[in-house]
Amino acid sequence: MNIMELMIRKQFLPQTLGDRFAFLFFILILPLGYWFTLFIVIPTVVPNSPVRYLLHFIWSTFLMISIVSNFVYLVLTDCNASNAIKQASNQTHWKYCAVCDCETPPRSWHCDICKICILKRDHHCRFSGCCIGHQNQRFFIMFLAYLSIGTLYSTCYILIFLWTSTSFTISVFSVAKMIFPMAVFVLGIDTSSSQLYSIMLIVNFLGLVLSSCLLIYHFSVMLKGAVMYENSHKIYEYDLGSWKENLKQVFGSRWYISWISPFIKSELPNNGADWESVKCQAVKCK
Repeated sequence: MNIMELMIRKQFLPQTLGDRFAFLFFILILPLGYWFTLFIVIPTVVPNSPVRYLLHFIWSTFLMISIVSNFVYLVLTDCNASNAIKQASNQTHWKYCAVCDCETPPRSWHCDICKICILKRDHHCRFSGCCIGHQNQRFFIMFLAYLSIGTLYSTCYILIFLWTSTSFTISVFSVAKMIFPMAVFVLGIDTSSSQLYSIMLIVNFLGLVLSSCLLIYHFSVMLKGAVMYENSHKIYEYDLGSWKENLKQVFGSRWYISWISPFIKSELPNNGADWESVKCQAVKCK
């Protein structure tokens, strides 16, 4: 799917204070983590080895590009349900949205933050400041996948870096510095470079835990052919009975390579509005 073929959101900046804070934190910490790992940690862990450093540089840059590109596609893609009204050939079981004052397709719900109905709405993502829906769910899943790999990679090497370059003494103060690294640094108790390194370790580790947990949950829901609301209410009427077929509903016809990059075109089998045929197919599969 080419970025020029996507419907671009008219308002892609976060709308609430919480969304803005999360969005700003992410776009600041991501390049900082990339720079810290590649230019501070790796040269220390693999000194005097240009070839190994080049391999790390290529791998780190690939992860960075993959995270950023999927995030950009995720944020810019318009999932407004109103775009599907003109494309729909069957309006069976559509429902009326009093806020938008229009009929909307099945699996579409109104978002009070985005202030529109989202096509096959899954949830509202704080870090991107937008809803995850029919057109951008693929980019959300891959964003989480590459972010999980990136934070795992960074966390492991930062641990090695701290272990080899920093001396530790077991005490109440040293434990407090590890548990509350930001507070210790901001209050001026310890403003050393090693304390900054500890902060980067904690941030990467928390990013790893959060992204990997979200990835496992959302990927499992996707393989059931459901979205969050349907999964929480045990509604699996769109489950095609095969992980591959359910995967195609999100990753498109070229699902086997579309995970490599968001720049790879992969047409979705459904326009996001006509779900009756999918429901009938799911019934036959069961």
